[in-house]
Amino acid sequence: MPRMTGCWIALSLSLAMACVSPVPAEPATDGKPYIPEPQPVKTSLLIGAHHCPLWEADKPRMWDQVVKHPERTPVLGFYAQENPEISDWETKWAVEHGVSFFVYCWYRDGQGGPVKMRFGSAIHDALFKSRYVARMKFTIMWENQDRGRAGVADEADLMQNLLPFWLENYFRHPGYLKIDNRPLLFIYRPEFLVEDLGSVENVRSAFEKMRAACRAAGFDGLYLLGEYRGLDPKHLRLMKDLGLDYTFAYCWYVQDNPTPAKAIAAQLDAITKTRDLAILPEVVTVSQGWSGWRDEGSIWKIPPAEYKELLQQAKALVATFPANELGSKLLLLDNWNEWSEGHYLAPHREYGFGYLDAVRDVFSDAPGPHADVVPADLGLGPYDEAYRRQQSAQK
Repeated sequence: MPRMTGCWIALSLSLAMACVSPVPAEPATDGKPYIPEPQPVKTSLLIGAHHCPLWEADKPRMWDQVVKHPERTPVLGFYAQENPEISDWETKWAVEHGVSFFVYCWYRDGQGGPVKMRFGSAIHDALFKSRYVARMKFTIMWENQDRGRAGVADEADLMQNLLPFWLENYFRHPGYLKIDNRPLLFIYRPEFLVEDLGSVENVRSAFEKMRAACRAAGFDGLYLLGEYRGLDPKHLRLMKDLGLDYTFAYCWYVQDNPTPAKAIAAQLDAITKTRDLAILPEVVTVSQGWSGWRDEGSIWKIPPAEYKELLQQAKALVATFPANELGSKLLLLDNWNEWSEGHYLAPHREYGFGYLDAVRDVFSDAPGPHADVVPADLGLGPYDEAYRRQQSAQK
């Protein structure tokens, strides 16, 4: 892949300076080195990160925006996410910096029948088949934005097709995040279910049936969280009327190409005002940046030092939430790997582990400096073979 050699050299040098001791590689079954066993750090809050699973081997065009912005190039290269080794690297880097669960975007492919998925490989082919799957929790965010394709045809479709699939494949999985013995289900566009199911009342009734089905399956219910990144009281009341338990933001879109200071202030203002409206309790999300997939609209980025300040202020805000609410127990980070849209925390060319180190510093009591290992240190990878083959075939 073009431009990667310099990245590997620069990153390896910076990591070598930061490390206090070498980390031995785990032996693989074939005798070759493997990714060292993750060493999780303890955190004061349960920290999760939104996870964008769009990086499949047969979709090289997803990387076009990153080619335009080479500073975003992941340490993993233009990887194919289906590889379980990718998941093991993500697990290691996440838990060693205080991120204990991912919220995977989950896409349905067709309504009204047995469940088919798009972009499901990050969970089913990588995470579930990875060596360190037991070290990382996960949840899903139902990405139901694609009308007529990603939602439900009716209540029967929800209760007889979709929910049983989630129960069998996710909620019952030992790695699925459950709090108070309740799985967490994030929903991207909960208001779209009004059209799918016919009315606000029908959505509320369906949500209660989902909770009852989870209790029948041995859980104590189901936490339902709906995405919203605005401050319209009418919309928040609608979300409450639908029967959602919490609101959360996938990301914060800040207008007018803000400076880092303004991007931080705008996010904290939105979080505080949502809390003060007291319509629907929130689970806090903080964002690192934004560009859109084609540099459209507002473009901004918060460097790691200022991002650490944002995390510290968000942590203080969360401490003011009622102790019986989820919002006092967990915090969401936007985003682990939305490389093309301009929000990402995973190791990359420009800042290396800078964002993850900020998370570790703010939410854990783990000592620093510490050793961060990358594939080149162990002679692993590259993980961009599929991308390079496709690029060569197009020449």
